[in-house]
Amino acid sequence: MFLKLAILISSITFLLGLEFIVIKHEYVFAVILFLIFFAFQEGRKLGKKLRFSILPVLFVISSAALLYLVGLPYEQQIFIFLTTFMYYMMLLGIYRLERYEGDQTARGMNMAATSTVIFFTYAGFYGIYLNFMVPLYLLMLSYLVVTSLVTYQHFSIIKSEDKRLVFAYSFLLGLLMAEMIWTMNFWPFGYLTTGVIALILYYMLWDTVQSYFLNLLSRKRVVANAIFFSFLILLVLLTSKWTPVI
Repeated sequence: MFLKLAILISSITFLLGLEFIVIKHEYVFAVILFLIFFAFQEGRKLGKKLRFSILPVLFVISSAALLYLVGLPYEQQIFIFLTTFMYYMMLLGIYRLERYEGDQTARGMNMAATSTVIFFTYAGFYGIYLNFMVPLYLLMLSYLVVTSLVTYQHFSIIKSEDKRLVFAYSFLLGLLMAEMIWTMNFWPFGYLTTGVIALILYYMLWDTVQSYFLNLLSRKRVVANAIFFSFLILLVLLTSKWTPVI
């Protein structure tokens, strides 16, 4: 069940939209608005619930933001095709979750799409912030909103019986990531390095909350995660240029 014609057509529409953005820069906002509306409708139609529209809409916005920062034509094409593949997997995951929310493969697709949106948002929005001198509070607000919404969409599948608790923890993660980007704003790194580090930090927090929801949280798990993800961050820092790339 990995090939659905309707989802394939939606993904091709998404691909053509990104291609149109690259070719016709003057219509970028019109195309993005169309893709947002289209993604909203597809998410609601496939998932039968409004919350399933969150991820497709934010996927469109974050993809367009990061695509703007990709300069070389062949890199743009690679980005578009890889992003379209993930868009297809995201819609397929939503379709399968609507049929059975306990589908572990579909949950994996949803988590992969969530991580993609988070990285695209963190890297793309930070790159736009560096290029256009956007006020820092708007960058922090975007991190807060996107992180909260995407996290809520994912956790509401895991713990559907307590939406208030899910929203509280999702909002808390959003606040933490907004504070972290305020701190990372003073670091001498470009948008990709910042995006990767922010994603690692988010995943560490996300895994802790998910373990709590699934009754898997333990001191050993927290310590192991802290050591492992600290090593990943150190590795990224040691292999990155310590100058901001805009």
